[in-house]
Amino acid sequence: MDRILIADNSPVNLELLSACFTDLEFEILTAETGRQVIDKTQLFAPDLIILDIEFNDMSGYDVCKKIKSNPETQYVLVLFFCNLETREARTRALESGADDIIEKNFDINVLTVRVASLLRIKQLNLQLRAQYKENQEKSRVMDFQMKMARQVQQAIIRDSEGAHSDTRYVVKYRPAMDVGGDFYGVFPLSDKMTGIYLGDVSGHGISAALLIAMLSMMTKNISLTYKNPDQFLSQINNQFYEIFENSGLEIYACMLCLVIDHEKQRLYFSNAGAVLPLYVDVAKDNVVELVSTGLPIGLMKDSSYEYKVYGYKPGDLLFFYTDGLSDVFYKDNPDEFLTRISELLLDIKSYDNLYDVLDEVENVFYDLNANDVKKMEFDDISLILCKL
Repeated sequence: MDRILIADNSPVNLELLSACFTDLEFEILTAETGRQVIDKTQLFAPDLIILDIEFNDMSGYDVCKKIKSNPETQYVLVLFFCNLETREARTRALESGADDIIEKNFDINVLTVRVASLLRIKQLNLQLRAQYKENQEKSRVMDFQMKMARQVQQAIIRDSEGAHSDTRYVVKYRPAMDVGGDFYGVFPLSDKMTGIYLGDVSGHGISAALLIAMLSMMTKNISLTYKNPDQFLSQINNQFYEIFENSGLEIYACMLCLVIDHEKQRLYFSNAGAVLPLYVDVAKDNVVELVSTGLPIGLMKDSSYEYKVYGYKPGDLLFFYTDGLSDVFYKDNPDEFLTRISELLLDIKSYDNLYDVLDEVENVFYDLNANDVKKMEFDDISLILCKL
């Protein structure tokens, strides 16, 4: 039941106004002074106040200002009750925080309609505030979940550098959001073999973090048994497919797997829809795409993947990247991007510090000191550079 506080310095007016609501389902309170209005508003929290312009102790305008300036009562509706509704009276009423104004020479139906309208507005306002509060709570929960997902992902994926056998490598990762969709790993398969994988799952955010955590565990387990890249991707694909087969979700991941055989100086690689890696031949001063084809993992059970072999020479470079590097500026011009990145790698191939090479790549495609860095928000960027 809505509660209405009727405030007037005339007992007669209070009686007449109260009588207007006799047959309506309202709880009626009354007040004869400004101080009573303020006190009863704080004590009883009425939904609406029908407020006189003048009281013996203070003006109705001052009463309204005090009510609206109090955080505990600011949402109480105020309908001013004046002798004559002039432009000046309406302006002063609105400036003091009133929600509406009506003349004392009123029609009962007009008054009850005004009151009903204001109470509907109050109800809508309450619903909006409740929805806003709910959304804030959901946002806090989401922020917490995102922070947790970010912590999990950072434990799995991070910038790194290292060496195995005769190969040095560095990795850089730039997520588009707090939690990105790229995943990668560089790890020894034996004393003479190094495994490298680089992938990109569908989506971003928390779902991507869960997929990456799952794929990282799969990768570690499967790599213990399947060291050939094509067999490795086939096993990853089937396990991934079976998990989401009946989910109704379109979940997939692009993934590249490459093995460096340090003893035979061979590269073995297979590709599941990922960006082709680049081989930089330092002596011949040229760049070659390591081409291998196959469907992204998770799209079709028992997918097969091309198995390719490429000989390498010590001192040459391997460059891996995800499509976040190329798509911002060259999404519709892949050949132009390949030319640009090849020219850049040849220009900086002699850098001894591998991090400097990746820094230069970033600085060319993204001015990290300008607004271009915001373009990283469109997609994740992962870069791996190996010196063989």
